[in-house]
Amino acid sequence: MNKALLMVIVVFSAHLSGCATNSMTGRSQLMIVSESAAINKSSSLYESMIDAYDKKSKVSSDPVVNERVQKITNRLVERAVLYKPDSQKWNWQVNVIESEEVNAFCMAGGKMAVYTGLLDKLQPTDDELAQVMGHEISHALANHTAEKMSVDILTKIAVAAVTVAVAASDQSANQSQRRQNMNTTQDLAILAGAAFVTLPNSRGAETEADKLGIELAAQAGYNPQSAITLWEKMMAETGNKSKGDFMSTHPSPPNRIEAFQALQEPMQKIYKERTPLYADYKPTYQYVRTAKDSAGFSSSNVRVITEGSALVEAPVVDATQLMAFYSPDYESFKQGTLALNCKNCSLKFYLNQSDFKKLYEKQDWRGLAQGIIKVGYEFDLSYYYLGAAAKGMGLVEPSKAYFKKAKELSDTLDASCTNAKMIKCGNIDISVIAVEGQM
Repeated sequence: MNKALLMVIVVFSAHLSGCATNSMTGRSQLMIVSESAAINKSSSLYESMIDAYDKKSKVSSDPVVNERVQKITNRLVERAVLYKPDSQKWNWQVNVIESEEVNAFCMAGGKMAVYTGLLDKLQPTDDELAQVMGHEISHALANHTAEKMSVDILTKIAVAAVTVAVAASDQSANQSQRRQNMNTTQDLAILAGAAFVTLPNSRGAETEADKLGIELAAQAGYNPQSAITLWEKMMAETGNKSKGDFMSTHPSPPNRIEAFQALQEPMQKIYKERTPLYADYKPTYQYVRTAKDSAGFSSSNVRVITEGSALVEAPVVDATQLMAFYSPDYESFKQGTLALNCKNCSLKFYLNQSDFKKLYEKQDWRGLAQGIIKVGYEFDLSYYYLGAAAKGMGLVEPSKAYFKKAKELSDTLDASCTNAKMIKCGNIDISVIAVEGQM
């Protein structure tokens, strides 16, 4: 096997084996790098970066600013852990960096920073700053760091493959072989390019973080309208008012504003339900830590100091508390009105059936519901799983509606796992259990 062909196999084996579906967003991501590896790398980078700023006295010691930022980020994280329970284990940390940059970030594992340039130049309200940090936290929740690292690795593999092919061409002894190697080089470049066309670019990740971030902020009691006013301030600061973002890695400010306007109705509903709970806000648990607090602690920013927490461990999040990010279909599911309309999705359901079974056995009701919604197969087992998920989440009346539909389909020839050739009921007797579930 020649080297060029070997490298082609390496590139696309990495691409195919590294794809995973994000349980929160439902989007397929390239995941050559694991989330745990991304968290470890981010923690190391954050430690080094903050330590360097600290030695230059560029880490803010302003107690008012630090307390404000910590309070906002902690409110956001209190809700974030309900979307991603594993994030309870992260060592969330935030620091304010003295820099003229209009910027903020959140690395994998919850390592956050806000630059004073953003605070000084934009003069954001608490609601607007919550939009910034909700966006950044969403990057970490959606595993964008690991995805970006994975894309970078695959890019380097593809470049290496092309380099090998070119080298082979240069060493060819005759014109015919040189032409063949050159064709291999060109084919490899085309294949590598095609692979990256199908991958989400960073603008797609930014759009995803915008959508998740505004909801996270609304859940924490911050007004969704502030996402619009924030980007109006950003436009005024940067002077960028163009809607063209074809060559940009970020959506343009006007396009972002339009997207936020389209989300106002469902986000305002969440905000109005949540905001009364923050009239006299006192955190039940301090997720977000800083290295320098208002009580006068001083250390290098690699030390973790827990502030204001009366609890040794984070509060337990049970299955009924877990949330999924807004989508019209998921809202319909919670109301008991979701209709699965795909009649030709049996293969798609079959390919995902083992995953559905695992989610069912783990009692991951949110993940199970999202998986069934995504496939959309009109089938008795689909509705049974929806009923089980709704019941597990405490949605009593919706669960009855889905169990009833499951029973109706179990009596048909075309939509019953009893009669299906590939999809089996397993140890689930829908005709009996679905009826019991309605009681």
